[in-house]
Amino acid sequence: MSVRKTKDDLEDVSLLKFALVAQLKRTHQSSDVDVLLFAGADGKIYASYIPESIGPKIFELTNLISNNLLHVSQQLEMGLKQSVIEYEFGTVIFSSVGRGALLISLFTGKADLAENMDKIEIAKAVIRHVFEQRPMTKEQLATYPEEVASELRILAKIVFDEMYTQSSEYKKNMEILADIKEKITGVMGRGEVEQVLAMAFNEIASSPKWMTEDLWPLLVEMIIRDQIRPLHGDYVADVCEAEWIPDIKHKLESFV
Repeated sequence: MSVRKTKDDLEDVSLLKFALVAQLKRTHQSSDVDVLLFAGADGKIYASYIPESIGPKIFELTNLISNNLLHVSQQLEMGLKQSVIEYEFGTVIFSSVGRGALLISLFTGKADLAENMDKIEIAKAVIRHVFEQRPMTKEQLATYPEEVASELRILAKIVFDEMYTQSSEYKKNMEILADIKEKITGVMGRGEVEQVLAMAFNEIASSPKWMTEDLWPLLVEMIIRDQIRPLHGDYVADVCEAEWIPDIKHKLESFV
């Protein structure tokens, strides 16, 4: 018996890293930070977001960071919460995230650091929450400022969607959807497939990834009744009904 994953589960290492990278990416998109790194005091990079468009300055900055990381980490361990260092090539903000971890924000150009500091503080709180694998309960979220709680809710949804696309339920639904598309194409032509499916999914108020074993046969019956029978006649519709529905049910039952 498989256990359905929920958005509260971040124990899987790959999904934990996905959550961290997703948050770094969101911080990049909402601020002027060019590169974000989440690292340990020993220099190990846990997660990073480096956009493809970044220029050669990043190499100069990362070299400088590597040389100063141990010194900054020692300062943070002694109580320093944040360190802002301006280099010839840009500015780096080291922020303590707890448990010997650092959020490193790199600016390769001129930026108003005051305007970006709030975004960095939110990111720091979110990353610490995720890194320490705290629960996403209402009680836990209530302990944070609304900006942090809101960001955690958004991140939880992103992670949940990613977890679902890796699940057997999602894979099963995508295979069944592909099979139904081929069946419709054989009767109505490829150009009609998307419109036929859109109308059917709208009718049953669902979407492919959230379909259940009970809904798939209902969807097929609806397509045959409402779209194939009126356009292609009773004989074609009866053949489709006799072949498609048992085949779909068999695939649903045999999917592993």
